[in-house]
Amino acid sequence: MNSETEELLINIANKAHLDEGIEGIRSILLTMYRFPTLKNKKVSQKTGIAIPTLAAVRGELVKAGLIADKTFLGEKGKKWVMKNLNLTFDYDPFPNQINFDLDEIPDEFLYLKQIETHLKKRPKAEYALDQSHANLMTVLKRTFYLIKKGEIEGRKIIFLGDDDATSIAVALTGLAKEITVLDVDERILDFLSNVILHKSLKNFNVVHHDLKNPSPKDIQNNYDVVIMDPPYTNEGLRLFLKRAREVLKSYININGTLYPIIGKKCFLCFGNKPPNDTLNLQLSILDHGFILKEMLPNFNHYKGASIIGQFSHLYYLQSVMATNTQLSYKYESQPLYTSELKNGRDLTFRPIGYHFTGEMRFKSKDLLMDNKFIFQAFLESLNSAELTIIDIYNHIYHPFGYSVVAILETSHAALHTWPEHGYASVDFFICDEFPKGLKALEILKQKLNPKHAKFFYIERGKELTENYNPIEI
Repeated sequence: MNSETEELLINIANKAHLDEGIEGIRSILLTMYRFPTLKNKKVSQKTGIAIPTLAAVRGELVKAGLIADKTFLGEKGKKWVMKNLNLTFDYDPFPNQINFDLDEIPDEFLYLKQIETHLKKRPKAEYALDQSHANLMTVLKRTFYLIKKGEIEGRKIIFLGDDDATSIAVALTGLAKEITVLDVDERILDFLSNVILHKSLKNFNVVHHDLKNPSPKDIQNNYDVVIMDPPYTNEGLRLFLKRAREVLKSYININGTLYPIIGKKCFLCFGNKPPNDTLNLQLSILDHGFILKEMLPNFNHYKGASIIGQFSHLYYLQSVMATNTQLSYKYESQPLYTSELKNGRDLTFRPIGYHFTGEMRFKSKDLLMDNKFIFQAFLESLNSAELTIIDIYNHIYHPFGYSVVAILETSHAALHTWPEHGYASVDFFICDEFPKGLKALEILKQKLNPKHAKFFYIERGKELTENYNPIEI
């Protein structure tokens, strides 16, 4: 919303003694716009604003000529919120849960599936920065959740890091007033810039910035919504929360007087932690002036990210106190990413790679004598798992036996057969995402269909040698 609208709503909030301020009034108008027939009790339930205060706000909105009467917007009110709050959906776009499958996306949002093409071109995840790419459905669900909460329409949104490229899906809706992405990884910024140019996306800015440094002055006290997926450490979380407070709008200057603004939103993605670490997480949230509005367990699903079980929670936060952005927090050098903490604390850390081994036994030697079929099955298993092959070599032994070895972009893969024993062995070593190894083994087993099979893996590069872990394929 523009400054004139903000001043008007602040004046109404003060007259109605609404502690939630202009964000509280926006939530009331959003609810009235989407649900025009709701009475005060239902509006109160949806906004969290007490009925007496809600009635006072509606009375002040009538006096200001913004709405027709205390119970509904009227045509004048609808036009006002469309123009000044840039609201689009005059209905609930997602009346039910958004945990649906890809083929169940509502027709009006099917156009967002085009983002899949762009997601496939994301720069490879940099594990040292705690990056792991969210899958397609997670990126879409994040966008749908933001739409459902009314946090894209007319909003100024900033992403503190975006290796997932969720910002692209949000931008494709055309609902946001402005989108900014801050990231230390120039590969991501180059990727986003190319998509912005290709799709002619408007009001979309990318900024190269290390969040260890205070946020640039021109973006402080400027945004309505922050979206972030920080390093999965309490140190990383606290740093990102501080930067969120810097960039979220927390005051407005009206004729030389500063008026505090609360109720701005932060959408935080963070992995599951043990109870004590979860307590510290929630204390950090409170310590930085946020309250928890909602938490959706295991909302985010990542490709790889074995360190957090491939899932993380989505926290819906709201600011509850203003901050003085003149006091920018300067980061003091300390461990920030998971890998930096591994030596100092008892935390799981990302391995260098994964070594998969397996044994397959067959009823007869006939299939294992078909070297061409073995080669094609091996090749398809690697391609299906999106493992990039640099070179491949195969050798036929006499009288029996066959070996095929592939040099991968992320290490190697090998398959050896002993037809006379009805036996084949598998050896995959990948410095890549754990699920890719599982996928390759799954496809290989499907193709060869052995009578018996056993598969194992170990995390390579860890400080302690561990036994191989069995895998169910």
